Amino acid sequence: MESPVKTDHLIKGNDREIQYRKLIETEEFKDLLQKKKAFIVPVTLFFLTFYFVLPVLAAYTDVLKGEAFLNITWAWVYALLQFAVVWIGGIVYIKKSAKYDKMAKNILTKYREELGE
Repeated sequence: MESPVKTDHLIKGNDREIQYRKLIETEEFKDLLQKKKAFIVPVTLFFLTFYFVLPVLAAYTDVLKGEAFLNITWAWVYALLQFAVVWIGGIVYIKKSAKYDKMAKNILTKYREELGE
């Protein structure tokens, strides 16, 4: 004997998908994604470049072998700068992500009635 298929959860699930698609097609949501992408892509490219330049310069050039100050080579200065860049980048990202979270919350608040929540 087969059990009857319940379709009410399928309808609700499908309805949620339709509501979600409506939400992601709004100009506010598209603007949020564009702003996030405009921040994340250049910062990611900077970080990747900044970190992969050290081994390349250290292995294939003599640029970092010179003395910077107090018997410390430029390789050590560059390597220590990477720590500073991580901390600064982390702080900037936290501040920016809070701004994006606030924008997302405003979008959800605005469309909450249409989402049926």
